[in-house]
Amino acid sequence: MRPAYDAIVIGSGFGGAVSACRMAQAGFSVGVLERGRSYETERFPRNWKDPADGWLWTAGQGLFDVRPFEKMTVVQCAGLGGGSLIYANVHLRAPHEVFARGWPRGYSREALDPYYDLAAYMLDINSIRQSRHLGLPAKTRVMADVAASLGRSAQFCYPNIAVDFGAPDAPHLNKFGVTQRGCTFCGECDIGCNVHAKNTLDLNYLALARKCGAEIGTQCEVVRIAPINDGGCHYQVEYKDHANGGAPLQCKARYVFVCAGAVNSTELLLRCRDVHRSLPNLSGRLGYGYSGNGDFLAFAFNTERPFKPSEGPTITTAIVYSRKEDDFDNWFIFQEGGYPKEIGALLQLLNPSRGLFREAEVLSRDEFYNALRRQTAGKYGYPDPASDSTAIFLAMGRDLADGQIELHALSHDLKITWNTSSNMPLYGAQQRFSADVAEAMGGNVALNPLWRLLHVPVTVHNLGGCLMADSKDGGVTDPYGEVFDYPNLFVLDGSILPKATGVNPSHTIAAVAERNIEAAIRRFKSDPTWRAPESSHAAPIVDPLRAISIPAEGTLPPRTPAVGIAFTETMKGHLSKGWNPPEDYAGAEKAGQAAGRRMEFTLTITMPDLDAFLVSPQHAGKAVGTVLVDGFTPPQGAPVTDGVFNLFVDGDQFYQRRMLYALPFTGSDGKPYLLDGFKDVRDHGHFDVWGATSTLYTVIREGHSHQGQVLATGIVRILIPDFLHQLTTFTAVGAKTALQRAAALTRFGESFFGSLWDVFVRPHFE
Repeated sequence: MRPAYDAIVIGSGFGGAVSACRMAQAGFSVGVLERGRSYETERFPRNWKDPADGWLWTAGQGLFDVRPFEKMTVVQCAGLGGGSLIYANVHLRAPHEVFARGWPRGYSREALDPYYDLAAYMLDINSIRQSRHLGLPAKTRVMADVAASLGRSAQFCYPNIAVDFGAPDAPHLNKFGVTQRGCTFCGECDIGCNVHAKNTLDLNYLALARKCGAEIGTQCEVVRIAPINDGGCHYQVEYKDHANGGAPLQCKARYVFVCAGAVNSTELLLRCRDVHRSLPNLSGRLGYGYSGNGDFLAFAFNTERPFKPSEGPTITTAIVYSRKEDDFDNWFIFQEGGYPKEIGALLQLLNPSRGLFREAEVLSRDEFYNALRRQTAGKYGYPDPASDSTAIFLAMGRDLADGQIELHALSHDLKITWNTSSNMPLYGAQQRFSADVAEAMGGNVALNPLWRLLHVPVTVHNLGGCLMADSKDGGVTDPYGEVFDYPNLFVLDGSILPKATGVNPSHTIAAVAERNIEAAIRRFKSDPTWRAPESSHAAPIVDPLRAISIPAEGTLPPRTPAVGIAFTETMKGHLSKGWNPPEDYAGAEKAGQAAGRRMEFTLTITMPDLDAFLVSPQHAGKAVGTVLVDGFTPPQGAPVTDGVFNLFVDGDQFYQRRMLYALPFTGSDGKPYLLDGFKDVRDHGHFDVWGATSTLYTVIREGHSHQGQVLATGIVRILIPDFLHQLTTFTAVGAKTALQRAAALTRFGESFFGSLWDVFVRPHFE
């Protein structure tokens, strides 16, 4: 690599390849620094017996960079062409509504469509239906039938994929003069295509960049960026040359494009700001807005029809799910997957009928990896006949993009904070949808073991961390990817996307990069008419999602029930009719005791969907049972069939919560009444957690409305014997395994006691 260029591009994924290509076409000298290797035909790792032989970045700068953070497992690629080397080739456009919230000015689906078309032309995208030499894979036909059997044909499509469907045995030149072959249906898309049937970035954008003079350095890992005080907007880029023992080198440029991927670009800039202090004015929002794009991995084993996941491109079909559930707008896309036949024996470890991965041996992340090493020993590189009846699924959705990438304050190690609980409505729906599909195949569902055992998601679609925004207070770059306060320093990869796309994000990353590099070049050259030369050849592409039909009420809910929590609660006390003032609950209770006027109830409270319950601010459950109120109900009480229970809703003060009970019943006189009560959960100065959570201040209202006239007032309480019985009634509704039951009860308990901590303990530390 030379010591200076007009432009330096860091990384060669979708953002980097687009940037390098267009800057070179515009006549600038361009240097590309890629930390990974270049993979020519037949050069991808294939030593199935040794996972360290070219497979892992941590073992000699291999192809896969797997980073197991505490709350998220990140899978990335290191190689010339970035993620395109191992992705599943899918190119779908983010739907219109994605751009409606959180994106900066100038962005809409209509504004991006010309750039989507341009990227589609460069990558030669088309659907599996264009496969005329080998026809449709078995799994493609199975998925179409599954969608029909589930009543979801209107949401089924064949996504566009960047795959060459020419003759498998006839090498030919693509439009950029690079030799490719047609797809051989080997199922190896996700481990590197050794026949170059995938239209990876090194075969188009990067090949064109080279033809236009760009110089590409592989095994060059950038570690620092710093401005140069020469009176201009220049930068020095320092990197390690791994091909020469990690020797430190540097080069400079007027323009720098950071395109190392969401996690790595964010980490690089965090280190420049907080460790090297070379870019101290980077926004305080750096690292925020991280998203795993709602990735969710699942399997179906023992399917009735052959699925043959090792035949065909990795992904060929998709089903859209779109439904508003409680307060969560749930949208995800569900795609079938594939894998090489050589890992068949490995994946059968997850087959529920074999039971090789025992739940009891995994209680922590370390125990998980120890069990994984024991179970997988000797299983690498062996096909398994059961693979023909095994399906793999990947769902992607619109998660809340509420994670954070940051450096540990002392060690400076990278960490990712991810709130799995707040995104559980999405993950829960994906999990139930996967079970539906597996059942429709006559198979048994299985989940990614990291999720099943530890509730840690795995993502291959990292987004966010260097968000685009209209101001520095909202993000790291402006709407064109230029870093605030650092002219000519750009970020153009998935890290600048403000929200999850919900679909495979590569197409959107490429389109955004095309848009932003065009604007940058027009400014650099003072030429407002500059366009990518291929723009004139790019015809409008029909996006398969355009044909998807979503009913007004949303798509069908999953057939598989959600996992919820249920328990039975008994409370007893006294009340007085016409007590004045009504808010004098203690006085009314005392008078009721003297008069022997009882009030009590026994309820079964159910939260049918724990995921939705925990994320909803209302925390609402359904209450059914019997209420007995002297003077209002018969001696045996009155049934409650439509009661509502709310757990720990916000109170009037910051460190106050309330539990609410609304129990409608019909009195012995045939009139409607409402038992309307609340528990006042706050620290009154004597740390009475028991009293706060076991005392219900209650009124009886006329009618079934909270606005009804107050007719009686009192207090009911949980007595110790009833509480001990209540503890035995907790159950996980809809759970099919002991692990599911334990996980649901644990999550409910963590939420319950976490709220008590926030009320009674946290105030004393702030």
